[in-house]
Amino acid sequence: MAVAVLLAVASGAAAVVWDRPERSTVQVLAMGAGELSPTLRDAAERCLRWNSPQRQTRQDPSEQAVPVSLADLAVAIERGDRALVLFMNDVGYATCDVESPGTGRESGGGATDPWPHGDWLPGPVQRLLLTSTEADGGDVSVSGRVSSRVHRLVLDHGDGHTTTARLSEGAFGLMTSDARLKAGNDPELVSYDAKGTEIDRRPLFQAEDQLEYCYTGPDGKRIYGKPTNGCRPAEKWGR
Repeated sequence: MAVAVLLAVASGAAAVVWDRPERSTVQVLAMGAGELSPTLRDAAERCLRWNSPQRQTRQDPSEQAVPVSLADLAVAIERGDRALVLFMNDVGYATCDVESPGTGRESGGGATDPWPHGDWLPGPVQRLLLTSTEADGGDVSVSGRVSSRVHRLVLDHGDGHTTTARLSEGAFGLMTSDARLKAGNDPELVSYDAKGTEIDRRPLFQAEDQLEYCYTGPDGKRIYGKPTNGCRPAEKWGR
């Protein structure tokens, strides 16, 4: 099971002591900037550097920059040499998969964008970043956001195993360990409501423009997907 290694809390303020063995397979979780371990803080700060407004503007002057700070941290997870961090605010998001500095390499992947349709999602869940250790397989790191209907989100590996995502104020993050996911097994993100009823199931490796259904905004206009199997109402981001 994934465990957040929070070993001590002082009265009046959170004082977190981190005891993390080298190359540990324990998953460390933070749901805000005040809970970051030293290595997670380093990963978060590197993600902020990679996605600074100045760097975003240099890469594509036509795009709106998304200014994020450590105060916008929604979810951060680390296991072994890898970390996943997600920042979200009213303008947009920045998210990164970062390799720890102890490996001697400045390595990782990320994404940053303004919200394309504000608080409206293509159904109960919207994937923002997916990285994998192999082409369409291996271990994966996934981050995104969910509507208020989602009380539990699970990655079904398609081989009898599952990984449960961590949810925090409309954001989610998950990292697998020795999963050996394969696109041929059709791994899926599965959403459940407060009663434990399944409300959505979609292929993990499916791009947003390949969704099974299209989704319409409050004005009835299509904002996500293609009308292959008809349209459904977009859902409000559940912050």
